[in-house]
Amino acid sequence: MSVADRPLRLFFVAGEHSGDQLGGKLIAALSQQTGGRIVCAGVGGEAMAREGCPSLFPLSEVAVMGPLAIARRLPALIRRVHQTVEAGLDFQPDALVILDSPEFTHPIARRVKRKLPHLPVIDYVSPSIWAWRPGRARWMRRYIDHVLAILPFEPGEHERLGGPPCTY
Repeated sequence: MSVADRPLRLFFVAGEHSGDQLGGKLIAALSQQTGGRIVCAGVGGEAMAREGCPSLFPLSEVAVMGPLAIARRLPALIRRVHQTVEAGLDFQPDALVILDSPEFTHPIARRVKRKLPHLPVIDYVSPSIWAWRPGRARWMRRYIDHVLAILPFEPGEHERLGGPPCTY
């Protein structure tokens, strides 16, 4: 089977409910665009599962907010990051798509990119680089190949701050 004949293989990583919702919609749209020729795996919730992307573990295990909650669950979160990286590598995707939740998804993207430098890494929902820690934009170029923005001004901010290519 040639590359053109096989289904598109995508590994998705969401870290909270909003990313799962966006991921579910993205998977549905990609499935429609490819005539259902898409195979997904990764970390998500009910919305992504409904679209055929089962989760490695319950999303609730990584959807934590606030410094105290993160500190309490840090060892488990680190294990889940490593588990997700290994599963992503084993899946042999055509691309890695991270969804929102940069505290969880970006460490995964960095590790996967280090091991598979030619794998496209797409970030759907830009971190708020225009609001705080703008230096992240330039740093993201090392492991993010493209950002899919949800706000119309984000492409200009990524360009201004030296971030990865960004499309609204």
